[in-house]
Amino acid sequence: MVIELKIGPFQPEHAGKLGFYVTWVDANLRQPGRHSPTIGILLCAGRSDSLVRYTLAGSTAPLAIANYTYNTLPPAARAAVPPDIQLANAAGVALNQLTANPDTVAGPGPGDQPDGPAKPERKRRPYKAA
Repeated sequence: MVIELKIGPFQPEHAGKLGFYVTWVDANLRQPGRHSPTIGILLCAGRSDSLVRYTLAGSTAPLAIANYTYNTLPPAARAAVPPDIQLANAAGVALNQLTANPDTVAGPGPGDQPDGPAKPERKRRPYKAA
């Protein structure tokens, strides 16, 4: 699953980027015998239903676009939601930990057969928050 959070309203180009991310995850991380196809969820600060409908009409990737309603949350719930920069930093820390310790990512289970030749390992750069 790929989840993308936008702090502004939905724009058609957001769906194109999300579709790219979903395709990349399917091609590089998903194990077809073990995982279902990757889906993409885009959370935006607003959306037009007709704009979303026309944007997704030609898409073959499983994508969902939804509003998040931070401002309408009760104060206690709003206080529990971390700010966007804190979420970005947490994601960056998790990515850096996975990059530093690739053995922590689950591989094929007992009896799983690889689907073709192994892909060459790719070097990942550490994430740095803006």
